[in-house]
Amino acid sequence: MRRTVAGAAWVMVGVLVTGCGGGSDGNEESDDKPAAAATPKDKWGPPETHEVTLQVSGTGSSQIGWADGTSHFETATLPWKKTAQVTLEGAQLKEGVQLYVTPQAVKGADGKFVFPPCVLKVDGKKVDENAGGQSSQGCKYTLKGS
Repeated sequence: MRRTVAGAAWVMVGVLVTGCGGGSDGNEESDDKPAAAATPKDKWGPPETHEVTLQVSGTGSSQIGWADGTSHFETATLPWKKTAQVTLEGAQLKEGVQLYVTPQAVKGADGKFVFPPCVLKVDGKKVDENAGGQSSQGCKYTLKGS
């Protein structure tokens, strides 16, 4: 019986303590209105949309890995071109979004395997190029906000 009474007393103390000081004398802001707080995306600035163009030249067929904010992989007939709208939001404006196009080697006119040339453009401006197709790295660029 003592435990029940003691437990009830502690519950009452908790109710009284949390209930005190909850009133308003009219000088404070009301708790029922949400505070105007910036969302996490707002602190980076407004979203930005950019046109991204990925190109691979040459002839034949090549497997191409590419990213315009999300990664893709496909087998394509060359020449190949993709254009996409990429929207940067929130932290992407500062940290950036990875863009790339990586074609696999194709057989050249002399019978040797070569990497097809590639070009990566953002808003019509060339940002990377692998003109000779000498590198397996393809073309890559980190798109950030202005």
